Amino acid sequence: MSRRVGRKIYRANANYRKQKVRKAFKILFFIIILAALVFLGYCVARPVFDYLSDRNEGSTSADTAPWTPPKAPEDDEDLTEGEEDNEEVSDDKDNSDQQKVQVGGFSAYRLPVSALGSEDALKNALEAVKEGGYTAVIAVLKDEGGKIYYKTGSELAQSDENAVVGSMYAGQICAMIKQAGFTAIAEINLLEDNNRYGEKRDGSYHFAIDDSTWLDNSVANGGKPWLSPFDTNTQSYAAYLANEVSSGGYEYVIFDGLTFPPFRNSDLNHIGTEVQSADRYKALVNIENIAVGALDKDKTLPLIMTSAGDILSGKAEVFKPSELSSEMIAVTYVPSEISGTVIINGQETAVSDMTVYERAAAVFGEVKRLAGEGKTIVPTLRQSDFSQADFNDVVTAAIELGMESYIIL
Repeated sequence: MSRRVGRKIYRANANYRKQKVRKAFKILFFIIILAALVFLGYCVARPVFDYLSDRNEGSTSADTAPWTPPKAPEDDEDLTEGEEDNEEVSDDKDNSDQQKVQVGGFSAYRLPVSALGSEDALKNALEAVKEGGYTAVIAVLKDEGGKIYYKTGSELAQSDENAVVGSMYAGQICAMIKQAGFTAIAEINLLEDNNRYGEKRDGSYHFAIDDSTWLDNSVANGGKPWLSPFDTNTQSYAAYLANEVSSGGYEYVIFDGLTFPPFRNSDLNHIGTEVQSADRYKALVNIENIAVGALDKDKTLPLIMTSAGDILSGKAEVFKPSELSSEMIAVTYVPSEISGTVIINGQETAVSDMTVYERAAAVFGEVKRLAGEGKTIVPTLRQSDFSQADFNDVVTAAIELGMESYIIL
């Protein structure tokens, strides 16, 4: 008889099941701990890595690379010392931007003329400027060469088909600047104007012998006319534009281009005695006074713009502080224009041997001395001339001289 063998049934041991569960929990716990350690390591290491990366980038490029746009000094940690000096002088450090504007303090960024091409272009440009920490924006409404970047009612401007290129009114541009939270500053170039106005090219220099228009070069070489401050049409034009822009609501107007063309000696003999006179500078001062007189003085404050290099070399003919109506003078500072030895306070000074800070302090200190107590100097810097570190040094030097405002071109 065969032996019947039944199917064997294996039952798991209870201890074996417990060991299996414990093993699974151990694996899960290890995974959790490992994930936590990875996460914690990332949180700690990443900021350190970012900090070291930023520091390394700053140490290798801060002294050489140009920046766009530079930050305003109020937001720059490198200027703490200069700001503390200001706090000791005045208790109004915490005043609002509007209060700072009322006492003449502003940090202004000059917009490129392309920003005035349309409302959208202006909005985008203003948004970009906000990141720089500025309190004011400059709109160039009439540029070197004579282009007008707003809709003007001037018949003289409209008589040249190439002069008016703007599509917005001066007041419209001003309103958009203010709505963006900035102080609105306009800039008008008065005399560096090469347009041909009217049938007789009104406003230009003329040869005395036949009343023909003087050009700064031959026609074949692209010679251009210039507006003459002696001409009554030029004077009326300056007054009209100044009044029109002031009526648009700008808090400040900068008058630039107050200079004579680079006359040749032969030109001086043919244009007339007025350009040969040692007192010809009075024509520049006169047109500045005319333009300032046309402003709404209750709403708009004037500035004139000139060069530190020209002031120190004696070439800035309009720089006659006691005769100018403007109490504020925007002084452009280009280090390459002030090199070698210059006269500082009556003594020859080797500025090329100075540090960035020392040279800026010497130049602005001398300009301030020459301007006298009644004038406010506004340092005006072209951003491509400086690294961020050099910019900080120049602005610090200006702050320590008591200069509350500055302009970036």
